Amino acid sequence: MGKCKNCGTDIDDKRVYCSLKCRNVYVNKHRDYSKMKNTFEEKHKESIDNYYLNPKTCKNCGKIIEYENKQKTFCDQSCAAKFNNKKRKGLKYNLSEDGKNVLIESAYKNLLKIDNPEKYGLERLEYYKEPNKCINCDSILEFRYKYKVYCCKECRNDYFSNLKSDIELYKLCSKFKFNLSDYEDNFDFDLIKKFGWYKAKNHGNNINGVSRDHMFSINEGFKQLINPLLIAHPANCKLIKNTNNQKKRTKCSITLNELLENIENFEKKYGKYYDSELKHIIILEELKEIYNYKK
Repeated sequence: MGKCKNCGTDIDDKRVYCSLKCRNVYVNKHRDYSKMKNTFEEKHKESIDNYYLNPKTCKNCGKIIEYENKQKTFCDQSCAAKFNNKKRKGLKYNLSEDGKNVLIESAYKNLLKIDNPEKYGLERLEYYKEPNKCINCDSILEFRYKYKVYCCKECRNDYFSNLKSDIELYKLCSKFKFNLSDYEDNFDFDLIKKFGWYKAKNHGNNINGVSRDHMFSINEGFKQLINPLLIAHPANCKLIKNTNNQKKRTKCSITLNELLENIENFEKKYGKYYDSELKHIIILEELKEIYNYKK
């Protein structure tokens, strides 16, 4: 009688293992995996090296997509949204504003000629006989938007800007509209971790928190008629405690020349923030146009 090579069970002399299971356990236990592991690691490393010779880049920002995410088209969800939203016009399709208006007017005419108004609702039919109109551009408001005042955001901004005083409009144009996370190297995020964001007493009560400061102040910018888009530039932003921001009031912590130098250095590092070149000094009549400017 012999014994199983793995478990020691009594077996016939002609056999080596008592079962196929014992055979597999013994073979796998004594198999040399080092060669297999080395081969896999070498191939994996070679694959990574080959990938970075001609890496895939983000379709929006051009940033290199890491090897682990090589199947992706964009480096993150934010880039995907920015890229896809550029193409969106009209309501559902890539239509011009004129094309959109032609289709809407055609739909109104067809709706008034239908043989069976009950199918679409008498209320809807009655609405289009005397529809509500945008108070800014006088275009017809769709039935589902009949309780709105403006047909679009641009009309709201245009109408709103006509009601604002020059200083109010200048302040709106000078507001920061960028995400801090887009320029992480430019700001002290440790300050936020330590004190948190500023919150008013009736909205969280963190009066010692951090807020964004215009280093070249909005008030001084209005006095000198500096282009408010320069005041709203990320290079003019600094994170400070809100208590210090309130003490600073309308004072500037940098001069105009320093601001322009900061913008130049910023754009060397991150690229152009605005699509077109901006003049430094404006006239008050240009504020409305600047208010509707899209970066």
